Amino acid sequence: MAVALMAGVMVSCQSNTKTPEDSTTDTTATAAVNTSADTSAAKDQMAPTGNGAEILNVSPDVKVDVPQFSSEDVNNGFAKFEPMRQAYKQAIEQKDAAKIKELTTTFNAWAKEAATWGNKLTKEENQVYIDHYTKLVTQWEKLSKKVKK
Repeated sequence: MAVALMAGVMVSCQSNTKTPEDSTTDTTATAAVNTSADTSAAKDQMAPTGNGAEILNVSPDVKVDVPQFSSEDVNNGFAKFEPMRQAYKQAIEQKDAAKIKELTTTFNAWAKEAATWGNKLTKEENQVYIDHYTKLVTQWEKLSKKVKK
C-alpha cells in the first residue's frame, strides 16, 4: 500500500514539473477552469484539503467526500472506493477471512490504478487529487490494522 501511495505521489509530482512547452498550456488550463459557471465554487473545491496531519488523521469509519475532478475516469474511479471500503469494514466485523483477502486484492489493484490518475488532471487539481488519494489509502490502512487484532 505504501508503494502505491509513493507511486501516486511520484506520478503527480511529475505532472507538476513545468517545462518550457507547458507555459502555453498553463494559461489554457487556467482559462478552462475560470470559464466554469461557478468559478468560486470550482476554486474552493480544488483547494488543497488540508495539512498532512489532517489528511492522515482521517477516520476509517467515516465516508470521505469526493471532490469532483475534470476527468470522469478519475471521478468514476474514486466512486468505487466507498462501496469497497464498506464491504471491507463489514468483512472485518464478520471476520470473513476469504472476503477480506478478496477485497485486499481488489483494493491493491484499485490503488495501483488510482496512482496513475494524476496524469489525467490539471495542475490545479493535482494537489487535491494527492490529498484525497492519501486520505483513502490511510483509511484502508487503518481498517487493515483491525484485521490483525
